[in-house]
Amino acid sequence: MAENWKNCFEEELICPICLHVFVEPVQLPCKHNFCRGCIGEAWAKDSGLVRCPECNQAYNQKPGLEKNLKLTNIVEKFNALHVEKPPAALHCVFCRRGPPLPAQKVCLRCEAPCCQSHVQTHLQQPSTARGHLLVEADDVRAWSCPQHNAYRLYHCEAEQVAVCQYCCYYSGAHQGHSVCDVEIRRNEIRKMLMKQQDRLEEREQDVEDQLYKLESDKRLVEEKVSQLKEEVRLQYEKLHQLLDEDLRQTVEVLDKAQAKFCSENAAQALHLGERMQEAKKLLGSLQLLFDKTEDVSFMKNTKSVKILMDRTQTCTGSSLSPPKIGHLNSKLFLNEVAKKEKQLRKMLEGEGGILNQRERTLWAGVNARTFLLTGSLASDRPFLISLLCYF
Repeated sequence: MAENWKNCFEEELICPICLHVFVEPVQLPCKHNFCRGCIGEAWAKDSGLVRCPECNQAYNQKPGLEKNLKLTNIVEKFNALHVEKPPAALHCVFCRRGPPLPAQKVCLRCEAPCCQSHVQTHLQQPSTARGHLLVEADDVRAWSCPQHNAYRLYHCEAEQVAVCQYCCYYSGAHQGHSVCDVEIRRNEIRKMLMKQQDRLEEREQDVEDQLYKLESDKRLVEEKVSQLKEEVRLQYEKLHQLLDEDLRQTVEVLDKAQAKFCSENAAQALHLGERMQEAKKLLGSLQLLFDKTEDVSFMKNTKSVKILMDRTQTCTGSSLSPPKIGHLNSKLFLNEVAKKEKQLRKMLEGEGGILNQRERTLWAGVNARTFLLTGSLASDRPFLISLLCYF
């Protein structure tokens, strides 16, 4: 009886425009009442003749909107009575043997509470085309729109929050926004998160594979450089003291070539490591957020989902550039060293075994780096050799 009286009383306090309880009611000369914001918005586009939305009475100019003090007081007392009323304890409507157990879940569509043991029983009951939507009984108030006292069964794409149907109506806070059923949106978010999770895991594996290739390439180049150093030293020992300085320069260039490779290799590894750490961090955040989707209560505010999706899209939107792999052309290098030895031996054996001044100047001016990286033995005998190349 009390509930019927409350509903009848509430019907008298409904604004004809927004269809919910008056907010700052004002009265027109024709004695009809509206929310100040509703009537103001209804007449916003009319500069001359306006009409009462209730009785269609015409006014040549917009009449003054006088606040209905008595109706305002009634609305305030009604709202206070509704808020101050303690929530009644909910009990399972399916318990038939003995006293009903306290409700653990409440269906926002059927508005039927049920205990944990009767959850499946409730899910098997006929429902709307959109199906059941069960939430924790303790969380029901959080799912209720404080402005319209209706369950928030829709999701606003613009604000990324759950809203009730009245929030989307005329003069509602979310009027004109794109909304969809909260359960449909939850499933879409779950699919989207799962897809991003797969992409992040794939990216993580790609980074690990490339790091492995870089490390293997680094070891191979280091081994070949080490081997090449020893072979170069063996050849230069045949030239005795005459080639000591040339040997030192050649080894130094090899070290520089290795250092250059290691530097570029380390830079690539560092960059990939940063990308992997970023992917791991986002993957962890995404997995935590995905776990929260098991409970529909997270749909009350999904702003974090959009932020995380933007970050993961930035992370996975661009493809990884393949690493630059180093290759050591040791055979060609050693062949050129052998040619150089023969030329030196010929020079040493000619003219009594003594190098003339021009030959001394030529060999003293040979730049080891030029020899290794470009292969310019002499200006009149140019050739190209690439000791270490990337592709």
